[in-house]
Amino acid sequence: LDHANAATGASVYSDDALVTDQGGSLRLSVGPSQIYLLSLSSASLKPRDDKIQARVDRGTLGFSTARPTQLEIQTPLGVVHGADANPIFGQVSLVNPSTLRISSYEGTLVVEDINGGQKIIAQGETYEGTLVSDASGGGNNPPKKGVTGAVVNWSHVLKVAIPLVAAGVIACWLYPESPSSMGCWN
Repeated sequence: LDHANAATGASVYSDDALVTDQGGSLRLSVGPSQIYLLSLSSASLKPRDDKIQARVDRGTLGFSTARPTQLEIQTPLGVVHGADANPIFGQVSLVNPSTLRISSYEGTLVVEDINGGQKIIAQGETYEGTLVSDASGGGNNPPKKGVTGAVVNWSHVLKVAIPLVAAGVIACWLYPESPSSMGCWN
């Protein structure tokens, strides 16, 4: 915590650097909320109005709270918070400097981008957002203030993927020498 090793019961102050090394992790209780940092992650906390704002700078930050109105997560793409008064449990991962992945494990999350737009992430969904540049040709253009992205409903993906994989395994098992099996067991 801010250039010192963390210990159980350590005090954390506004804007202290929270950093984990390779293989490290950190869990903090902040009032009715908990914040988790996975390996190679960094964040900081600060009070904002009547809530705590956690700013993720690198890596993965998990969070859970029974009072979502008292916690928000600041990211390069905008602010993540609970959609209503129901408990939330989620995770924010900075995949690279312009890509962010947000997962809701419990409750509904809202991502408010820097232009005021909103994206709802329902329980069980993952949203991947990307800063878009002004020019489509790439280059060193600064990021445009906006977010593009897609929501992945993992339960739907699994409902489709598992039967397809099972069918492929069964086909290879039943017809191992078939030309259409493309050498399943080679």
